Amino acid sequence: MTTPLPLPGSNDIDDHVAISRRFIDHARDELDRGNRLQASEKIWGAAAHALKAIAIQRGWNHSQHQNIQRIAIQLGNEFGRPDFETRVRLANAFHVNFYENVEEEDSIFKAISEMEEFVTDLEEVRLSDPRPFTVRNQSDKNRLQHLLGRGSNVEINQESLNGFVNRDHM
Repeated sequence: MTTPLPLPGSNDIDDHVAISRRFIDHARDELDRGNRLQASEKIWGAAAHALKAIAIQRGWNHSQHQNIQRIAIQLGNEFGRPDFETRVRLANAFHVNFYENVEEEDSIFKAISEMEEFVTDLEEVRLSDPRPFTVRNQSDKNRLQHLLGRGSNVEINQESLNGFVNRDHM
């Protein structure tokens, strides 16, 4: 059974979780029908919506494509999961495949399974407390400033015992 689609205009955490799960189901359905391009786009959508759910929870910006990657990288750093960056890059490669049509059916099938695992891992992160994080370099600082938004004051060597969360937004 396919997860129901939230109502138009819904944009809360549970909505993004539901959409992410729905896109995993749709990716499988589309691939079964031989529609590799739609299956590829649903792979990207599943990852993006799972990451958006966490971004909303933390008050992070999530409206730009690049921010989806930033969210995955930040969570990967915070939770000691460098595979998060690899997985979001994989999802993005299938987003590109929607336009370029270069991936074979077997690689799309494998990517669907990988994204299902990624979405499950992200659900565990979403249900966990943010982890301590120290801003180590300019890259960390830039990423957090993009996620936290205008007026955020992030400095190198700054640390947070409960992750960097935009409390003003929450």
